[in-house]
Amino acid sequence: MQLALVGLPAAGVKTVFNAITSWADSAAPQSTSGGQNRIAVVKVPDPRLDRISSAFSPRKTTPGTVELIESPGLFGDKIEARSLARVREADALVVVLRVFENLSVPHLDETIDPARDLDRILSEMLLSDLAIVENRLERLKVSLQKRKSDEELLERDILLRCLKLLNQDQRLSELDLPPTQEKVLRGFGFLTQKEMLVLLNIGDNQIGQEEELSAGLGIDYEKCTCTLCADIEAELATMEAEEREEFMRELAIQELAAPQVLRAAYRLLKIVTFFTYGEDECRAWQVRQGQTAVDAAGQIHSDLARGFIRAEVVSFPDFDRLGGIKEAKAAGRFRLEGKEYPVVDGDMIIIRHSS
Repeated sequence: MQLALVGLPAAGVKTVFNAITSWADSAAPQSTSGGQNRIAVVKVPDPRLDRISSAFSPRKTTPGTVELIESPGLFGDKIEARSLARVREADALVVVLRVFENLSVPHLDETIDPARDLDRILSEMLLSDLAIVENRLERLKVSLQKRKSDEELLERDILLRCLKLLNQDQRLSELDLPPTQEKVLRGFGFLTQKEMLVLLNIGDNQIGQEEELSAGLGIDYEKCTCTLCADIEAELATMEAEEREEFMRELAIQELAAPQVLRAAYRLLKIVTFFTYGEDECRAWQVRQGQTAVDAAGQIHSDLARGFIRAEVVSFPDFDRLGGIKEAKAAGRFRLEGKEYPVVDGDMIIIRHSS
């Protein structure tokens, strides 16, 4: 899963990137060739994996990962083509909005207004997608004059629907297409078709006001809004554990930002986590909600999907409550599932397969 961190200049995108990657046990950030994007592979903390690992004491424990792409100042200034192309490859956008006040770092528009900034970013995303649609339609017009093609006729019809939506200032995520037609648009990487998580970068005097601040944006706080004070989180990163815990208590910070942002992204993209386990390795894997046991097998290795026989499944809550795999079996909570079984978040799975 890839998340692109974007925002207006002076919104604190770089600081947010540093805060998230500091706490999520990530690989060192790497810059792309253009130097505009930093990328870090972030390990997703999951207490369930810790519990499973403590039970099996494996040689290796492998958490799930998310690739975080930083694109500071992508909107509101001259857009760097290579940065934008990298963002278009992401599965979802994390839009950083400035809520904090800091006279030494002036806002692009002089005043702090996250709702206005969000509208501006959405407008620029619409215009960017509109330019792509219009350019592609022009090329299709020339091509179809030479030779009629069913594939190009279908693409033209779908893009005309996109054009209509964008001209009405509507996001392409509003477009309801069957999977076969949606595939036609996949290669364009339209920004307004992507899921979007709003991240409010607040000041230390605004901690505890998160829901009130997000209400002004008209966004569902629980589903697609997160908050953090990037400056405070950066300061916390320099402290010893005991001092950090005390500081967090004083500021009423319940949890660091990284786990919150990653969990919110999972919810937004409907990501399901399942676990494999054993003496060699305990590992967290990602599939989309609705994907099946054979899809999960394919995530582990294509050979497992081809030779799939059955999945041996126990839910993590049963494993945890009963005290282990043997106890879950004895209690009748261990199941055999076929190819079409829809994987549930927290499933612990062993794939049985033919060679």
